[in-house]
Amino acid sequence: MPAREDTINVQLGEVLQELRPDSWRVLAEHQRTLRDTNARPDILIEEPAGWPVVIEAERENHASAESDAQARLGVMVTETGRPIESAIALIYPPDVREQTGGKATRAALYATDALEYALYTATSGDTIERLPQSGWLRGNIRDLAMLAQRAAIPAPRVERLVDTLEHGVHSAEGEFNSHHREHTGDHLGPEIADILGQSDDQAGQTRRMAMTVLINALIFHESLAQAEFKVDDGQRRVARVRDFIDDDSGFNQQRIIDEWRAILAVNYWPIFATAAEILDRMPIITADAVLQPLWNAARRLISGGVTKSHDLTGAIFQRLIADRKFLATFYTRPAAAALLAALALPADRPPRGAAWSDAEAISDLQIGDFACGTGTLLSAAYQRISLLHELNKGDPKALHPQMMKRGLHGLDVLNISVHLTAAILAGSHPDVPFDGECLLTMPYGRWGEGKRDVAIGSLDLLAEHVQTDMIDHASAITAGGRNPEDVRDLVNRVSHDKFDLVIMNPPFTRQGGQEGERVGVGNAGFAAFQTTRETQDRMQERLRTASGDERIGSGNAGLASHFVDLAHRKLRIDGTMAFVLPLSAVSGASWETVRALWRRSYRRITVVTAPGSFSADTGMAECLVVAQRSAGANSRRGPRAVFAVLNSQPTSVTHSSVLAAEISRLIDNGDVRRLDQGIDGGTPIVVGDERCGYLMDCPIDSDVVWPLVGISDPSLAQIAHQLQNSTLHPIGSPKSAALSIPIVATGEIASVGPYSLDIKGDQQDGSPRGPFKLVKPPAMPEPTYPMLWAIDAVRQRQLVVDFDSEGDVKEWPSDQAAVAEKVKRIASTATRAHYNMGLQFNSQSLVVAMTDRECIGGRAWPSVILENPHDEYPFALWCNSTLGLLFHWWVSNKTQTGRGSMSVTGILNIPTLDVRTLTARQKNFAQEAFAA
Repeated sequence: MPAREDTINVQLGEVLQELRPDSWRVLAEHQRTLRDTNARPDILIEEPAGWPVVIEAERENHASAESDAQARLGVMVTETGRPIESAIALIYPPDVREQTGGKATRAALYATDALEYALYTATSGDTIERLPQSGWLRGNIRDLAMLAQRAAIPAPRVERLVDTLEHGVHSAEGEFNSHHREHTGDHLGPEIADILGQSDDQAGQTRRMAMTVLINALIFHESLAQAEFKVDDGQRRVARVRDFIDDDSGFNQQRIIDEWRAILAVNYWPIFATAAEILDRMPIITADAVLQPLWNAARRLISGGVTKSHDLTGAIFQRLIADRKFLATFYTRPAAAALLAALALPADRPPRGAAWSDAEAISDLQIGDFACGTGTLLSAAYQRISLLHELNKGDPKALHPQMMKRGLHGLDVLNISVHLTAAILAGSHPDVPFDGECLLTMPYGRWGEGKRDVAIGSLDLLAEHVQTDMIDHASAITAGGRNPEDVRDLVNRVSHDKFDLVIMNPPFTRQGGQEGERVGVGNAGFAAFQTTRETQDRMQERLRTASGDERIGSGNAGLASHFVDLAHRKLRIDGTMAFVLPLSAVSGASWETVRALWRRSYRRITVVTAPGSFSADTGMAECLVVAQRSAGANSRRGPRAVFAVLNSQPTSVTHSSVLAAEISRLIDNGDVRRLDQGIDGGTPIVVGDERCGYLMDCPIDSDVVWPLVGISDPSLAQIAHQLQNSTLHPIGSPKSAALSIPIVATGEIASVGPYSLDIKGDQQDGSPRGPFKLVKPPAMPEPTYPMLWAIDAVRQRQLVVDFDSEGDVKEWPSDQAAVAEKVKRIASTATRAHYNMGLQFNSQSLVVAMTDRECIGGRAWPSVILENPHDEYPFALWCNSTLGLLFHWWVSNKTQTGRGSMSVTGILNIPTLDVRTLTARQKNFAQEAFAA
């Protein structure tokens, strides 16, 4: 006879407890577990640093499971007094509920992959979020356990704790400022900034960084005390923070410093050494005033589960980085970090082909982030590895010392980044000591005796060998200081062809970038930390030297492309790179060397796009790229990638994990439709009954851009792909209705005019790169050198537009012959057809503009010089037609929302009508149609 529901619940509780025996407590069918109610939850799960999660299970009644789960939200747990903010409704499948109980039921629970469940989370305002929004998730017992583990730190609570952390940091900064005002001759602010390797800036960002270091130390201190961590050669436990607070005199500054130094005698240098040094510099009154608001916030954070959440410090850290505008350092959203880590570390495909239960193989993994920032990505990867190891009967605490000492590598140019990364990684198991860690602050800018040398941060590791004295300098500047011998060993281990996973959100800055706040900066890629123009130039030269002859990165693409190169050099065969990158990485012409590397040397390439940004505050479109390094050639079908196009950004860490599992399942099962197989759309990504986006398997052998970038309609993408191959197949029509249209790359029928800086720019030494000065509006009605320079969406509404500028030849007596030659060369590119380099789809009318007379094409409208000037009419008509607009949309860089941009040379790669194949009659008809 089948077992009763409560019997199955008990067996489920035992199985869940077995999966994580030391990490949570599972109570099944227990009385009096909930306050002020006689109802009992089917299963109650409690984590020491998390929040209670309830599972309400039913044999078949979905509605009953849902109502029971929702009824538990907000109810207090009797023993802890904590409210239930997450509840799971669960339905047992037939292969479980038909068992008789005992071993048979347990075996069925382990074997089934047909559990149905949904997660309910209480949010602010008495609303309830459901995952999935409709329908039910399906999975096995480990999938259910992973969902419960993540639900123990509900996203709304994390958001509230972020506010608590930020408020505590700002309050402490205010107290510090009241005692030590900026710019009044007080020396303490600059001294503390110097400890962090920063300057005492006007905005107070560096002082807030210092407060963040202190609150992290307080939180970690209390975690060690609660875990009964031993110091003084194991003779005593770390004292609680409250033991250093006197009712009359407040915090005992010296005793706290002494306790932190006692902890340092065991380990945790990046966490406590910097904090101790900051606190030691403060006068007693300042220290007490600062520690009070920090400790008040720390207590709330600890009770709120901060020790188990990698989200918090990063969420405010991205607001604090003084040099972010030049480092282009942005905090990866927790949901994006979880999605990237889950795609790089799928549950069904452990690294190196080992089992997740294999402690020796897992502890030997090499994971790296060479621009670690807050440690969010490194922590997301480590948490996933630890959880998968644990759910497969491994011991994550036994894994921790080896992973900290030799497995997890975090490097950054910011000292505070190393501090925060150490706190987050070590906080996974604060009671487990470890002998050293692989975290390092990399030299950046001038260094060495007399500041005669330059360093470029982690990019110095592009070279096979790093200078010994640079290693010594890195050991000295790393948070808390490091033993040079240990650092040499670390750098030797961060060698080529060693890593199993490199996971990064690297700086995006372009070396020559002159946008926004970077205007007027000599070399924005290396302009952080007040580097001089001379230093910037030397750093760029250092990058060329470190990259060697086989460099992949490009100055026009930006520093992120060099970090991809770095990851490639560090990865072992079958190792995986997982990156957050600007969308231009898969659509910009300057990234072609990187895409060629992926085509040539990688397989299992997955590109994820979604509206908005995966990073906080970037304001630009991004993508996730996951790729596995390959020893051999790609498949017989040539290089390919799977594109996952999401309808929206993932809403939470839990949502990301579910999305990643579904994406990986579809790819591994070969259930992904292809771009080049017809017009049947993409493979839906479905979570429950919710369609979250689609997948499509695409060829990536094009040297132009990769498809499916910023494209929500997969059928339209298939039409564009077929049209690029000279076939137009309208949706819904039979194959016999397909039209053959001669299509070629624009470069086969035309050339393009010069880049705008070659028209009017100056060289770095002030000499004329471009021979013209721009006069706008034109000084004469019939200028010698008319130009079409800028977009004017209001005026430029017809096929024919007016020129808007003229060129005035620069006077340069020392090199007038060279200027004259440049004038002649540029004037020869004057033509009537001009291509829109940055079409704004929702406001501009023209892809190609024609002028009444031949003009030099400028910044927004470079000239397109066709072999036969009479072909300008059909060319302009085609480019401004629906199909011409489709091609522009298909191959342009869609990094900025609503805009399709490209470089001057990128215009040559746009597919277009082969106007050379038109008859004279057809060309005459085109000219008549143009005139009409």
